[in-house]
Amino acid sequence: MVKIKKDVAILCQYFYPEHVSSATLPTELAIGLQKKGLAVGVVSGYPQEYINEKKEEKELPNDLDGIDIKRVKYTTFNNKSKFGRIFNFFSLFLAMITKVFYLKNFKKIIVYSNPPILPLIPYVLKKICKIEFIFVAFDVYPDNALKMKGIKENGLIHKLMDFVNKRVYKNASHVVLLGNEMKKYVIENRIAEKESNLTVIPNWFSNEKVLESNIVLNTEFKEIKAQYQFVVLYSGNMGSFQDIDTILNGILNYKNRKDIFFVFSGHGNKVENVKGFLKDNDITNAKVFGFLTGQDYADVLAISDLCLVSLEAGIEGLGVPSKTYGYLAAGKPVLAIMSSETDIARDLKEFNSGENIQQGDIDGFVDSIKRYYENRELTNKQSLNARTLYESKYTKEINVDRYYKLLDL
Repeated sequence: MVKIKKDVAILCQYFYPEHVSSATLPTELAIGLQKKGLAVGVVSGYPQEYINEKKEEKELPNDLDGIDIKRVKYTTFNNKSKFGRIFNFFSLFLAMITKVFYLKNFKKIIVYSNPPILPLIPYVLKKICKIEFIFVAFDVYPDNALKMKGIKENGLIHKLMDFVNKRVYKNASHVVLLGNEMKKYVIENRIAEKESNLTVIPNWFSNEKVLESNIVLNTEFKEIKAQYQFVVLYSGNMGSFQDIDTILNGILNYKNRKDIFFVFSGHGNKVENVKGFLKDNDITNAKVFGFLTGQDYADVLAISDLCLVSLEAGIEGLGVPSKTYGYLAAGKPVLAIMSSETDIARDLKEFNSGENIQQGDIDGFVDSIKRYYENRELTNKQSLNARTLYESKYTKEINVDRYYKLLDL
């Protein structure tokens, strides 16, 4: 008797119930595909953040809305350490190899780029079992690590990833890239041997609390909004890829204003730099919060008048800052600090929903803040346009449907 294969398996490091975007996106994709009638399974890492928050291990469901979930445990060394991160990557990879017999029961596999060696598993399954796979590139590795001097050029990791990339990009039925600048980068740098299997599908945003209400429950955010006329928000990762210096040096021009407040929310290796800068310069009209989720994130968006997103110079094409979609969903104008050749910069211009300046343009930053602060009509108009942009391109429904069509099951 021939065993009937299920439709699609999703292979990823992070999954429900973790709240980082690299967990919520595959979770929502799995649920969305399941609702469209596909039989979906998931192989993911055991939720590390869930354990840390609860301070204890709890029994996790192996089923989510009819989706079968197989979780594997792996090492949890300090991810800020290069060796810790490498150990964690290989530990997860080896743990997931134990699930190959489970993965053989699916017609197709969707695999994410974190960790970057993970796609080797569906690559081997394709060679042995003829199972097609879709590779979702959240970023372009090892180029991003080389750019930030995280690995040595022509070192062991660099050579290993070149080996992986050549096979994955060539053998994936589709390579999903998050922006046209990423597509351009992998073509120009010959990471992909062919263009025919490259598809641009952006990430999305779907926090229902943001989409349904502007009621602020967080007491501290209420107080900020009551005291200050204009609130500027930077949320998400504050890491090596983000141009934080332009923002901080621009804030100096608004130091200790009684009418403008700057909120930083998120995590990353530059968080302590931001805190230190605000403290060293005695800036009282700015504050750094931790990584916000759920109602707290909805609240900080609700009190904000203008939102910031940034990339370091030369990083364009290696990743796309998905925090932008949350801003747009909340109907907030966006000030982008990045190349004008990015999809985000083009969208802001096309929909008149924000502005774009180049990295290091402190005068441009200061002028933009002033323009929005002094012109509420501009802010209100671009708020409506931001929501229109979101509904046109960056909803969950639009982009899950694009994956569904790509699977062609």
